[in-house]
Amino acid sequence: MGVTTFVPFSTGGGGGGGWAAAAGVVALSTITDQVGIGTAAPAVGVKLQVVGTTRLDGDVLIPPANGLDTTAAGGLKLGTTTATSLSVGNPAGGLATFQVFVNQGGAAVLGSNAGLQLSSTTANRGACRMNQFGANAGVPGITGFKSRGATVGALASCVVGDVLFRATAVGIPADNVSFPLAGWLGIQVPTGGVGANYLATEFEVRLTPLAGPINGHKQAFLVGSDGKLHGREAANTFAGVATLGAAGTIVVGNTQVTATTKFVLTAQDGGPPPAGVIYQAARTVGVDFTIASAAGAADAGVQVYYQLWEPTAP
Repeated sequence: MGVTTFVPFSTGGGGGGGWAAAAGVVALSTITDQVGIGTAAPAVGVKLQVVGTTRLDGDVLIPPANGLDTTAAGGLKLGTTTATSLSVGNPAGGLATFQVFVNQGGAAVLGSNAGLQLSSTTANRGACRMNQFGANAGVPGITGFKSRGATVGALASCVVGDVLFRATAVGIPADNVSFPLAGWLGIQVPTGGVGANYLATEFEVRLTPLAGPINGHKQAFLVGSDGKLHGREAANTFAGVATLGAAGTIVVGNTQVTATTKFVLTAQDGGPPPAGVIYQAARTVGVDFTIASAAGAADAGVQVYYQLWEPTAP
């Protein structure tokens, strides 16, 4: 479709009494071109200064090959002191598949489909900090919100197992190629945790052990919705149950044992009650530790729960 040009004219000039374009007036076709209908390609700044929001749909369209920039090094300001919001992407009520990339050239990195991705080679520039000022009770931080509504703004109940918040750790291992999920901190809805007007929550810590494997993160610690502590009980972890042998002793293999490890020992049901004091009798750093009873063979079969603790760095 062609573009009609309307140019204001004034009388006179030319000695022949004809019409001439008025001085300092921009042809309408030029302004039309600046909103993307014509073929001219003026600077983005000119587009915004001349057109503003006078386009019929109120938008300023920028071709994918172009962008917003400043004429010199410095900050690019969006909004003013009177602006109250900045909207980017799909409107409320939509499916919101829009993504924002910062310093990534518009391409996803390492297969992530996260909606907001920032990359930097400058120290600490990849961090996100929220600042709160003012004489108020406002809390800086990061908030997670979860609804099973099908569109943005729709409210629908969460279900058991839904994660309401998660901080995930990913890093590159020695092969310089893989990017495994190394661990996370999460807050989620436990079994029975969906109330009429509340959600019960539990806090989970998942970590990858020294032995791996890739994506081998396991639940290392969990705080239940009522504050009950859950610790991982498996080979070479911080807790477990051992049964005293015929001599009233047991050697427990555990590679986590160090020279400073502290042991918590308590007799459990499921076996005979102890006749003597249960204690940690010996250790081999990085290999094992020994649990014994002062009553010796009299306490054979006693079941002992143990925990390994390490002091924090001074």
